[in-house]
Amino acid sequence: MKVRTRFAPSPTGDLHLGNARIAILNWAFARHHEGAFVLRFEDTDEDRQVRGAGRAILAGLDWLGLDRDEGPVRGGPHGPYRQSQRLAVYREQAARLVAAGAAYPCFCSPEELEERRRAALESGHSPRYDGRCRELDPAAREALRAEGRVPSLRFAVVSGPVAFRDRIRGEIVVDAAEFGDFVILRADGRPAYNFAVVVDDIAMDITHVIRGVGHLPNTVPQVLLYEALGAAAPELVHVPLVLGEDGEPLSKRTGAPGLGRYRDEGYDVDAVVNYLFLLSWSSPSGDEVLGRGRIVEEIDLDRLGTADVTVDSGKLEWLSSQHLRREEPRRLAMRLAPFAARRGLVLSEQDLIAGATVLAERMHTVSGGADELAALIEPPTRSRAALEALASDGAPAALRSALEAWRECAAWEREPVGAALKNARAGVEVSGARFYHPLRAALTGVLEGPDLADVAWMLGRDRVLDRLERALEEETADQP
Repeated sequence: MKVRTRFAPSPTGDLHLGNARIAILNWAFARHHEGAFVLRFEDTDEDRQVRGAGRAILAGLDWLGLDRDEGPVRGGPHGPYRQSQRLAVYREQAARLVAAGAAYPCFCSPEELEERRRAALESGHSPRYDGRCRELDPAAREALRAEGRVPSLRFAVVSGPVAFRDRIRGEIVVDAAEFGDFVILRADGRPAYNFAVVVDDIAMDITHVIRGVGHLPNTVPQVLLYEALGAAAPELVHVPLVLGEDGEPLSKRTGAPGLGRYRDEGYDVDAVVNYLFLLSWSSPSGDEVLGRGRIVEEIDLDRLGTADVTVDSGKLEWLSSQHLRREEPRRLAMRLAPFAARRGLVLSEQDLIAGATVLAERMHTVSGGADELAALIEPPTRSRAALEALASDGAPAALRSALEAWRECAAWEREPVGAALKNARAGVEVSGARFYHPLRAALTGVLEGPDLADVAWMLGRDRVLDRLERALEEETADQP
């Protein structure tokens, strides 16, 4: 049987790290088995929908590189892929259950249900439905309809143990009576969540449901519905919660940062995928820096953990730095370009490639790399320590020696620029920091940063000579 997984978000906001991880696991598992990854929008709750959220989810999946085989945009043989466009399907399947005696109309009003719920809680009982409409005879039902009452449909739960197996949690047994008769179709014709999910997973031939452990309470009603509809439940995998650094579960309702934040701050996207995958799983090799190919090749549901995991922003930033330093300079330059443009930098392709080459080892995010590139490219504002270095006794000699050596540098390439700096150092009596600090102060305005020869190569001949000449003029002008 072909493996078919699905990612089924509600369009109520941007993806956050928690539900992005679910999407990655489903995508990687489908790709590992050369199966299908399906996107479905669960959009029947109009009150919770957020305008533009569907587009934001699609943009997030695209940024993560999670291509879909079927979905709202791509289409496919099992569509529509929006629940709001499948209402007729739910009504048809609900009618099947009513005809089979597995569901019945409930005429209780929301006010009546709320009053009974409150009374049950006050008396120390579970607030499940008491089943009073289950035994209504046809005449009583017609009388209620004549009063103008529009019924919902409830599933008739048969008391007794319900057993199901979770891939990573083992066998779970729950008494169905704990749930009471639950609604499958609301009075306005919209499906309840558990009913719509089961109908869709059956219709779309989903073989594996990989989702958060928060959905575990939904599993018993869903297992009952699969059985009543004559279908086998898919393999179930409930992965641990992702907690924010405050210890609370990530949720759109509690303001968890959206995936767009990490995109806009220039985190390496492969690092984000890598990090979210590691929240659930570890490579048998012990390696932590993993490309997509390794992730798809090595994914094994039996290696998924069961303990909740906490977001570690430092680990994500470290992984981003590891992936960025492995990026080919030309590709990294292309990624730097829009971030540099936002900072008002007008740079040639050569400048960007040089910047990417020099800064890759120091970058944690592309945005941070663009900040450092801007600080180097823009005319320097000198720190107090830089001013002191330029005022030191050996500064004029160091500046003159470097200026002369770099003027004579025939080709402004990385190696010749570095060799010229060594020659400049050999040509003066000042050494160590007394030689290099004035040069760094003149070129960048600070005393720390990437390798000085690399900085000079990246800045280009014209900027380097101009900054050295200006620094030398300023310092000698102050001498008596």
